[in-house]
Amino acid sequence: MRPLSVVMVGAGFWPALGGAERQALELSAALAARGHRVTALARRLPGQAARERVRGVEVRRLPGPAFGAADAPVFLAAAFAWLLLHWTDWDAVHAHLAGSPALAAAAAGRLLGRPVLVKLGGGRGIGELAVSSRTALGRAKLAALSALNPYFLAVVPDLADEAREHLRGARMEVLPNGVDVERFAPVNAARRRELRVRLGWEADATVFLYTGRFSPEKRLPWFLRLWRAAAGDNAQAVLVGDGPEREAVAAEAALCRGRALVLPAREDVADLYAAADVFVLPSTSEGLSNALLEAMASGRPALASRVGGTAQTVVDGRTGLMFERDDEAGLSAAVRRFCAEPALAARLGEAARSQALEKFSLDGVVLRLEDLYRGGS
Repeated sequence: MRPLSVVMVGAGFWPALGGAERQALELSAALAARGHRVTALARRLPGQAARERVRGVEVRRLPGPAFGAADAPVFLAAAFAWLLLHWTDWDAVHAHLAGSPALAAAAAGRLLGRPVLVKLGGGRGIGELAVSSRTALGRAKLAALSALNPYFLAVVPDLADEAREHLRGARMEVLPNGVDVERFAPVNAARRRELRVRLGWEADATVFLYTGRFSPEKRLPWFLRLWRAAAGDNAQAVLVGDGPEREAVAAEAALCRGRALVLPAREDVADLYAAADVFVLPSTSEGLSNALLEAMASGRPALASRVGGTAQTVVDGRTGLMFERDDEAGLSAAVRRFCAEPALAARLGEAARSQALEKFSLDGVVLRLEDLYRGGS
């Protein structure tokens, strides 16, 4: 079949490192590697080029305010105009998150009779659907999206159930995030030790790793407080990322007597997973964390709260250890168990890798998207 021309529309794109932006980049690069033409539309922030190529993807950043009340409507208008002006250059449009980019994509697709996919984001109760439903303007946006009738993608059944409450009669499919299982893969003991030396991590410690956004729903200061009391001296916590709670995370890490590292966000995290023992995800709510899938593909088990998509992905006692959302004793017990049983992380991590290969391979996700871009159902 002939190659496709697909436009990815989102408020942000690389080098922004949020979950939606990361998944958009990975999907775009995978499609480009298969011979498709992919164009990413995003806001142009100060210091960014209007056009560039990233991993085979053409990135077009549209002018407009980056903040304030005019932000969303200006980007909506700019994206809609771009899609109409370039109507001969694309076969399908894929919007990431159900905000102003999705409205622009859905309106252009409806006008031109082209397939439009809208990927929903966020965890149940705190994501974009829940937030929009609380205001008159947000409810109007959801009603408009329902009327325009794009094809919605939810990463987990939990999010699809919530979406059906807000998007009446919407066409919807559960399609998980995909992970590059070749890029994110286990390494042998010698390579792992080499990585730890290069990263400056303790060679023989049980390393608990978090990568992602430092935001309140991730509860990283809460985790560090409990981890500090439960972990033995031969344990280390490494938290990599950035966000509004960075200072609070750093303050809590400072109380860990040198056993916790707080590192800046970075795009290439494969070596971090390979060097760690356990991936940590103590959130109050989750959709389907890209970082969780990357850790699983890397052969790392999760220590995670039983919420949202995490609860539907991690198998307690088989691919990780889970605790109820506010169960401090359960979290502490899991930390102690990982520290006391060195073989446990390896055993659970092997099963996590198998699950990632079976259910979350990026290749499988891309094949399904190709069918939807061509108007399949």
